Amino acid sequence: MDKNLVKIISQYKDKNIAHSHSIVINPDNVRFNVHTHDICEIIYLKNGNVSAIIGEKTYKMQKDSLVIFRANIPHRIRIDGNENYERHNILFDQHKLSNGIFYKLPKELDVINLNGNTRITELFDKIDYYYTKFQDNDLKILVTNIIEELLYNLYAEPFSEFNVNRISTHPIIISAVKFINENYSNQISIDEIAKNVCVTKSHLHHLFMDNLKISPKKYINMKRLSKAQKLILAGKKPTLIYHQCGFTDYGTFFRNYTNHFGYSPSQKDEIISERKIEL
Repeated sequence: MDKNLVKIISQYKDKNIAHSHSIVINPDNVRFNVHTHDICEIIYLKNGNVSAIIGEKTYKMQKDSLVIFRANIPHRIRIDGNENYERHNILFDQHKLSNGIFYKLPKELDVINLNGNTRITELFDKIDYYYTKFQDNDLKILVTNIIEELLYNLYAEPFSEFNVNRISTHPIIISAVKFINENYSNQISIDEIAKNVCVTKSHLHHLFMDNLKISPKKYINMKRLSKAQKLILAGKKPTLIYHQCGFTDYGTFFRNYTNHFGYSPSQKDEIISERKIEL
């Protein structure tokens, strides 16, 4: 990013949570790729001209809005203009939080416009403050508590409207992603997907690259590998789950998994230790 400057205001990371408050100056040529996490992510937009893409859905973000990316769902942020992009980015292991608070949120909740709700926005200011005063385990406890308090506030707040400002997505993308979501565990081909949505294979590729910035083949592979990672975290043996994730043989699965995640399917502990926050 030669023409861009990323300014880090505060940042914290351990094996279960990560937080970053950053500003991207002149983000005209920044591209965030479609990706997944085995944990959840929340982005709080303080400033910027961006959209949030979750699967086949696209939302135009507003200042002081939150977007929730759930585990194992392909997503990305799209830069729509050259206005400075400032955000708080939180990744957290939803299983490690108190009282299962994350699972009390509506499952369909993607985007919330806070509309000046200072009880929530001030929580992010607290993280910045704690970052200047504490470190190590003290900071870990405080950041974890802030994340839990944020989720409790989202749960308690009677947001009558959410998922607003959803942008129309190309209907062929919607149909293709729906077909992939329903069939990626089977031996589906790109030709089969194209036939199902009544377009040529090359046109389908063009639509995916134009709308999602990822090819249909890579999108399917991401879905399969995310499912495999989820099953491995649940204690399943890699040699027993590769077929139900859409791979015909273990060798192919092993190579794809290792290339995608940077560690082998048998290295379960690396799933946690190698978690990364994308700035």
